[in-house]
Amino acid sequence: MSNHLAIATVSEALRLLIIRALSPDIPFAVEVGTRKPPSEPPTDPAITVFLYQVTPNASLRNLDAPTRTTDGTLLTRPTAALDLHYLISCYGEESRLIGQRLLGCVVRALTEQPVLSRQLIEEAAAQPYLAGADLAASPQRVRFTAASMDVDELSKLWTALFQTPFALSVAYQATAVLVEGRTDPVAGKPVLRRTVRAVPSRGPVVERVLSRPAGSRDAPEEGPVTKDRELVVDGSGLRADLVVVRLGEQRVTVGPGAVRDDRLVLAVPEDLPPGVHQVQVLHGLALDGRPAAEHLAVESNAQTFARQPRILAPIGTADRADGPAGVSARLDVRLDLPLRDDQHVLLLLDELHPPTGRAGASHQFRAPAPPRPRSDPFEVRVPVTGLRPTVYLARVQVDGVPSELTVDGDGSFTGPVVDLTH
Repeated sequence: MSNHLAIATVSEALRLLIIRALSPDIPFAVEVGTRKPPSEPPTDPAITVFLYQVTPNASLRNLDAPTRTTDGTLLTRPTAALDLHYLISCYGEESRLIGQRLLGCVVRALTEQPVLSRQLIEEAAAQPYLAGADLAASPQRVRFTAASMDVDELSKLWTALFQTPFALSVAYQATAVLVEGRTDPVAGKPVLRRTVRAVPSRGPVVERVLSRPAGSRDAPEEGPVTKDRELVVDGSGLRADLVVVRLGEQRVTVGPGAVRDDRLVLAVPEDLPPGVHQVQVLHGLALDGRPAAEHLAVESNAQTFARQPRILAPIGTADRADGPAGVSARLDVRLDLPLRDDQHVLLLLDELHPPTGRAGASHQFRAPAPPRPRSDPFEVRVPVTGLRPTVYLARVQVDGVPSELTVDGDGSFTGPVVDLTH
């Protein structure tokens, strides 16, 4: 890495590189300076090295996000990765093509030696105004690449150089210059014991997450998972000495008899709330005599499934009021799965039997934020307003997953319902 003098050190090293490139092919003196092109072209041969733009390096720009501990303590020093854009202009008597001869030497030198050597950087840092520069110690070498500029870009660049006449020039990009922050990170913790072990493993892969009635041998199906169903995970490489499945924020150990190399069967914990959850298979490794449960070192990819709640009938009605705007009431809905305090809950109502010639009305009501913790995690109380006095299909949607509806033999929805006719 390098300190704040890195940019200036690169410019000075580039100047020295160009000076060396002129000998012995150029038999006359040439002034090489790190400055912008002059408003009055010099009469004597000269080369200007002008840093006209600095941009973040695309591949290393995330280095400026330092690693920290959970309490904010700095573990790695923040670093800015920069690209430097140079305009190298050559001046001289045009009748003798001096500018073109100088430009040829510059291009040849940066083609033969596109990377700044450590020796050249150290020589540049010996200048009094660069005392303390440490670019030579940086593991990142600075490389020069010729930049392609079309007529439009070239016109914009020289227009920005107000009252500066155009001169024969070439553009180069220096990649990448690392500038470190001044804050010192904390020292690393001492290492008591080194345990490096290579274990042959292709790693578990989860391909599909299915479900079936708990304890049955039925073919598993896709779709939401209700309380009375178990998960069936299909994939490859699932079997190991210790298999743990991560369901959302919970971890469940799978017994040896419930896992094969291509399939895993898992009972979903009853306290897993409704909503969308991730499924991930973890393999444990026994190291240094310690149990495998302490080393869940191999992880599969993650797949998702929807945990679907059910409404436990009947739906209670309280504080009913009938008026010109419709029925207002509070509906008390009880679910078979517990809710977390931070979950978003909606009550969805659809007319069960709308009159002929009119589409059935649909309503959506958001459950108010509950007290924390919930007094009863299985109950939702939702105020409703502006409803027609009729029978509605009722669903509770938790974090985007609606509750299950019952269907008769004809394929029509039958419940659960809330009756607001009386």
